[in-house]
Amino acid sequence: MNTVNTTENTERPENTERPEPAASQDTSIYVRRGRTPTLGFWVALALILPAVGALIAVPFFAFGDLRAIANFVLLAMVVVGLPLAALAALIDSLRHRKERRPRA
Repeated sequence: MNTVNTTENTERPENTERPEPAASQDTSIYVRRGRTPTLGFWVALALILPAVGALIAVPFFAFGDLRAIANFVLLAMVVVGLPLAALAALIDSLRHRKERRPRA
């Protein structure tokens, strides 16, 4: 059913060549087989957890304004979160180094 209101012929001529679909070209598909979280997840978690912990600890300290609270949260992310992220990266690299890869 043609829903276009035009006076021109909208049918495709039978003798014209159709372009090949994009799927016929070389395509690589990467599949994650395991459900182990990636390094990016662990780094984000290592940075977010100290920030949330600092926000929970804010009522126990006498901060004067919002800038002091933001400073405290950022300091917790840098002092606690960055070493945790580095530790996660180290553990991930050591774990992947031990995996045996088949030689081609």
